Amino acid sequence: MSSDSVERPAGPPDRGAHLETLFAALSSALLFALFLLLPLAGSAALAFSGVPLVRLTHRRGLVPGVAASAVAAGILAGLGWTTGGAAAAAAAGVLALLSMGLPVLFAGAVRMGRSPSSAFLLLCAAGFLLLGAALLLRDASGAPSVAREIGAAFDGIAPSAPASPGKPGVDPETAARVAATFSRFKQLAQTYWVGLVGASWVLAAALAFYAGARAARPAPSAEITRFEALRVPAPVVALFAASGAAFALLRGPSRIWAGDLLLPLSALYFLAGLSIICHFARRWFRAQILRAGLYALVVYFPLNVAVGLLGLFDWYADFRRRGEKAWKQP
Repeated sequence: MSSDSVERPAGPPDRGAHLETLFAALSSALLFALFLLLPLAGSAALAFSGVPLVRLTHRRGLVPGVAASAVAAGILAGLGWTTGGAAAAAAAGVLALLSMGLPVLFAGAVRMGRSPSSAFLLLCAAGFLLLGAALLLRDASGAPSVAREIGAAFDGIAPSAPASPGKPGVDPETAARVAATFSRFKQLAQTYWVGLVGASWVLAAALAFYAGARAARPAPSAEITRFEALRVPAPVVALFAASGAAFALLRGPSRIWAGDLLLPLSALYFLAGLSIICHFARRWFRAQILRAGLYALVVYFPLNVAVGLLGLFDWYADFRRRGEKAWKQP
């Protein structure tokens, strides 16, 4: 009998993998719980909640990543049950499963051979469609509307215009102007809340997808998942142009839907432009503090618009290739 046909005894279970899976589930659930308990202050924690799960997927595989996502969603559903009953449990569980499970699935797709840029684009599209549909169904079910909750959040942080002029040292005209600005932002947020959800998802998905991969290196799939290599294919430019034209020319519900599509696409092209800046900054600025300062600077208006245009025209100019050619020239 050949040695290949001898049945070997099964090895001991990999306790390290089980502990890493449990740790990823608990840490992701904790970060997401901060958002549920403190929506405004915990919004940054929500964006980071998928990072441990994506890291686990690159290191251990898709099955442990999905298992950890399910455990985290179960924990959050239990938290929702204790605070608001069955409806809150279902809402928390579904929202957690979508927001944390989708990055895991598409990180697993990279592990199985899909290109990171295409996986990220599919992650953005899937999250926008599923989260938007879930929130629209929530509105249709009779629950408090998202637009009303957004209005309440704005009312909680907006300055009180009637009281401000009476306060010592406050210019009444300035106070009224600030209150009017908040009112306009509130109206825009309530009108285009689906698009704002989509734009927020694109930015949060980028953080989970790429930061999780960075934390998982030197795993092979994590090594190729680099933010500075993000590319948006040319056909998306046509979709962006069509949604921008519809937003400018149409009126009524069609204009709102066009704006809802334009917002996440704008966020996507901002990320594409930022990835180009990141590509060159890593070569030009060796000190991380200089790169961090540059990234913080380009977030602000009007530089963020220029960054978005950089990403939009990359399909035509291919700035990375042109830069590499200029770099190689004597």
